[in-house]
This record gives sequence, C-alpha cells and structure tokens, in this order.
Amino acid sequence: MWSVFDVLMVLCVCIVELSAKGTVMNTPCTTINNCCVRNHTHSWKDKVQLYCSDIQIIPIVDEIIHVLTIYNSAGIKELSENSISGYNNLTDIVLNNMTNLENLDSSIFKNLNQLKSLYIFKASALTELPYDIFLDLSKTLLVLRVSKANLKVIPDLSDLGTLTAMHTIEFEGNQLDILRTNGIRTRVDQLLLEYNKIHVIENWAFNGSEISKLSLRGNYLDFLSEHSFDGILNLRTLDLSHSSVKLLPTSGLQSLEILRIENAPLMTVIPSVYLFSNLKEAHLTYSFHCCSFQFPAKHDYTTYDFHKEGLLTPSECAQAKKNDVSINVDLMENGYIDYTNDSEEEFFNEPAITNSTLDVMCGNITPQNTRSEVQCWPQPDALNPCEDIMGFYWLRVCVWLVGIAALLANLVVMTVVFRKNFNHSVPRFLMCNLAFADFCTAIYLLLLAYKDLESSEKYFNYAYSWQNGVGCKIGGFLTVFSSQLSVFALCLLTIERWYSIRRALYTNKMTFASTVRIMAFGWVYSIAMATMPLLGISSYSTTSICLPMDTARASGMCYVFTLLTFGAAAFVLMLFCYVQIYMSLSYETRHAAKGEASVARKISVLIGTNFACTAPVIFFGFTALLGYPLIDVTKSKILLVFFYPINSCANPFLYTILTASFRREAFSTVAKFGICLENEKEYKVIYSTQTNNTQRLTPVHRHTLSLTLPQP
Repeated sequence: MWSVFDVLMVLCVCIVELSAKGTVMNTPCTTINNCCVRNHTHSWKDKVQLYCSDIQIIPIVDEIIHVLTIYNSAGIKELSENSISGYNNLTDIVLNNMTNLENLDSSIFKNLNQLKSLYIFKASALTELPYDIFLDLSKTLLVLRVSKANLKVIPDLSDLGTLTAMHTIEFEGNQLDILRTNGIRTRVDQLLLEYNKIHVIENWAFNGSEISKLSLRGNYLDFLSEHSFDGILNLRTLDLSHSSVKLLPTSGLQSLEILRIENAPLMTVIPSVYLFSNLKEAHLTYSFHCCSFQFPAKHDYTTYDFHKEGLLTPSECAQAKKNDVSINVDLMENGYIDYTNDSEEEFFNEPAITNSTLDVMCGNITPQNTRSEVQCWPQPDALNPCEDIMGFYWLRVCVWLVGIAALLANLVVMTVVFRKNFNHSVPRFLMCNLAFADFCTAIYLLLLAYKDLESSEKYFNYAYSWQNGVGCKIGGFLTVFSSQLSVFALCLLTIERWYSIRRALYTNKMTFASTVRIMAFGWVYSIAMATMPLLGISSYSTTSICLPMDTARASGMCYVFTLLTFGAAAFVLMLFCYVQIYMSLSYETRHAAKGEASVARKISVLIGTNFACTAPVIFFGFTALLGYPLIDVTKSKILLVFFYPINSCANPFLYTILTASFRREAFSTVAKFGICLENEKEYKVIYSTQTNNTQRLTPVHRHTLSLTLPQP
C-alpha cells in the first residue's frame, strides 16, 4: 500500500515533467526593466506583446513588438514620438491606470502605420488631447477608446475612417459638457459618448458624420437643439438612456431603426411614430409611450393628418388625373417595377420586388401598409393598459351620477347636523364623521371623472402628468383616508346601536367623551394610512385611478394586506352586531306587518349594501395579493370606482336622511330659514314705513324711534 507521502511525490514528479514540456505552463516571458515580452497572448493571438508595469521610461527590446501595454505606471507624465520610436510595428497600444499621464504629443503616432487599436483607461490627469493627434492614423486605426480620463473636448476625428469606416470610437467617463456645431465628423460603426457631463448638443453637432450607432447614455442632455442630430448619415441606433432629456428632436432621425430612452424620467412626451420612417424597436421609460406608438392617430392629430394628406384615395387620384396630374409608373405582371418609360434617371441596380400589391396614388408608390409595427418596451402591463381612466362609457356616466349624488347627499347631512347642536349625542357625532368621509370619497370620484373627461380617448398623452402629478396624489390620499374613516365610523355606529339595544338596561353606555377619543384615533389611523404611499410605501402613481396597488415590494404588499384585512374585519364585526340585533327581536316582531318589523328590513338593507360594496373588493384583492388575480385592472375599476363608492352615496340615506328624526330636523331647518326670510321682509317694510313717518317728526321723536325699531 502506498502512503499519502508517496502519492504526493509521484504527483510532484509528473508536474515537473509536464512543465518542462510546456504543456502546463505558458512559455515564460523575457523580463526587461519591469517589462515582459510575451510571444503569445489570449487577447492578441499570433502577436508579440510588451507588457510593462510601474515604469518611467519604455525600454527598447530587440524583438518586433505588436502590442504595447503599459499598466499602473504613475512615473510617466508625458508620451511623445521618441517614447515609442523603436516600435514602428505596433498594431495595438493599451495605456491602463496611468494616473499621472498629462500629455500626449501630437506626433506620438506619426510613424505607426500599422496601428489598429488605441486604448487609454483611467488617465485621470489627462484633460485634453492635441487637436490633430489622429492625423496620421486615418488609414489603419479601427478602434479608439479613451475611457475614464478627464477630457473636456473631443479632438479632431475627421481623418478617422476616411478610407475604411472605424469599428468603435469611445470617450466614456470623461468631462465632456458641450458638443459644438460641426464638432464631430467621422465614419464609424459605434460612437460611444457615455457617462460624460454633456448638457448641450448644438445644431448640426455631428454634421458630415456617418455613424451607425450613437450612444449618449448617462449624460445630462438638458438641452437638445432642433437640429442636434441633423447631418448624420445612416444612423440606425440612438441611445439616450439614463439621462435628463426632456424632448427628442426628430430631425435627422429618419433612418433610425432602434431607439433607446430607458430610465429617462423627464422624457414625458414621445414624438409621433410617423416622424420615424424606419423605426423597428423602441426601448422607452414608460409603458404609455408604447401606447402612443400603438395609437398614433390619437397620440398626435396634427402629424397624423399631415401624414394622411400624402395618401390620397383612388377617387381623389381620379380627380387629380382630370387635372393633368400624370402617372408615369407601370406595373408589370410579375411584380417588378418597370422604369423604362422614365427619363435617363436610374434608381437601383436591380428592380425592386414587391411582396404585396402596390397602391399607386397620384405618382407615389406606397405599400398598403405604410409602415411596419414598432416593437416597443416596456409593454403596457396589467396595471396600465392602453385605455382611458374609466375604460367603459357606461362606467364614465355612472361615476358622474354616483359622485354628484354622494356629494349633494353628504353635504345636506353635514349642513343639517352642523346647524343643530350635538347636545353630546353619540349617533349625531358619528353620522357627521361618516358624512364627511363619504363627502371626501365623492370629491375623489368627481376628480377622476373630470380627468377622464379631459383625457378621453387619448389618456396616454396625459398619463405621466396625471399619475405623477399633485392631482393623483390628492385623489389617492382622499380615497384611502375617506375609506378608512368611513369604515371606522360605520363600526362605531354599529357598536353604538348594538350596545344601546343589547345593553339597554346597563348604565355604562358609550359616552360622548369616549366616542370622541375613539374617533380621534380613527382620524389618526386614516391619515397615517393615507400618508404612507406619499412616503414610498406603495404608490398612488401605479394606476390611472390613483389607488395604492403597488405590491412589487414587501412593504407595499403589507400595506395593501393591512387595508384589506381592516375592511374584512370591519365587515365581520358589523355583520355580527346586526345579526345579534336582529336575533334580539321576538319572532312576532320580526314577522309583523308593521311597526318594529321595519327594523328587520333596515338591518337587511344595511348588511346587504355593505356586503355588495365591500365583499367583492376584498375577495378579488386578496386573490390578487396571493398571486392569483381573477380579474384584470379594467374590470377591477368597476369594483373600485363604482361598486365600492356606492356606499358613500347610500350611507347618508340609510343612516341619516331616511330617518324620522332627520326629516324633522330638516323641516325645522327649512322652516327657520323661511321664517328668517319672512321676518327680514317684514322688518324692511316696517322700517321703510316708519322712516317715512319720521320725516314728519321732530328730531327728538326721530331719535327715540330709531332706538326701538329693529334694523333690516
């Protein structure tokens, strides 16, 4: 048996033998003055690399070097033509972590006729490059990356890409702030100006450039001129993500195919899709922007009408023919377009093959589908579909009716109750609180109804300003506050009635002072729950109806769970109390035709309305919270802005207006108001009569009468 020591010795011998053959370790590099000459590398195969670290002067080696890499060399402050004079065969230069590099001589690349890539990383002391530093690299350079330096101005790029278009030009993480007119001119596949401090892009800043992809991600972009992107040829991809851009100029973007404006919260208005002739993909910040692309006619009527003007109907074309508008285009049977009858102009080397029948409209050849559908992200989700606030026309009408009825009914209740002294009446105090809560719900409904009327059929144009504005926050606060306060007041009213009937012989009933203290706690609770979404726990901006339906985070889920649980517990409590009140009545009383039998009917109505309004909302709310939504937001609006608020319209009638005591108080209030009007008229008549009589009296009598007559 071999010991562990013997096994280890055998492994060591094998490793040494394999190392000698070069099968385990790479060929060792030749070290010269902190530099290593490598005959092969992973990044540049079949090239020789000189890798230097912590040097002050680049050493001269006898071998032909293709790749020069200088890393972490704080001792180098300047590089000139003489610094690399012995390396005329360089194809790639990498300057990494050169913290003290301050200057690159304008002639440093003069004799590098084979240089294809230049990388400068983390040169924090490098604030500018000579304007003509790339003058001698026009024939060979394909990749230029200057990243995380402190450049404030882009050097002249006009000589780059003149013969062969460059692959990449990158100035990422510098201090660029303004792109001047005609400041950039080059031919490149990718121009990356990411994460600088660019505030302004002047008109025609890229004039004469041919750029396939332009990335301005991570800049401020506070001010984009109307012609900022004019003069760019063949621009296919534009990235303005993670910026403060507010408006997107469309001039010069006709060839754009991919548009990225992600995480740009100030970009609230997107241009019409008709201004992008070839757009195929759009990655935007808000889902309602995709609604704008989906319904372009509703998004921008002006642009849509202008686009429509160029597409004349066949009857209009026939009328145009009569007016000597000639059409010089013939369609061949095989689907090719024949230009033989035209003048000497030659449009394409090959004939254009059409996939579908072409519409020939007054000399213009356009496919039946004028543009392909744009793939847009983020897609409208379940919480924000492409629809109006109400979603249905009948719902819009019903919300107006319920809102106005609730507003007027609760206003009447508060007016009558406030004109009568409370007299330390617990039911009167609770009814007043209930009426105020339902009054707030009515304001919320009318606020939604007005905004829905204003944004009808084009809500996505108003979505950002509404859902992120003050109006939606006020509406959301009102509905959460009123719903919680209403439930709290209903519970106390139910408990007070239960206590008065079931404990009628006891002396320790609910006192006015204890009711005020409990109701004060209800106000604090309601205000606290309504304030939480304003502090980041859930959000009122999640949906168009301004309800806190954001459950993406644990805090939001707990918040919604608390609201639903409180509503469910309150309904169970009221159900228990009213069932006991009903059961306390004798059998004869419950089945009598008149008298106290009306109590049973009222109890049934109270329980039925509460169940119809709250039970569906609580049930579907809990199923959605558990991850199994049974209805979408469109249908849930019927529950949330119609069925649930019906309570606010029904409560003043069920608890106050239909009671005999309220009718007596209302008649008393109206009668007093009428008496006051009659007295005022009588006073005016008496005063005018007496005044006429006093004109014939002496001043002494006149003064005496003025003290005894009531003034109008």
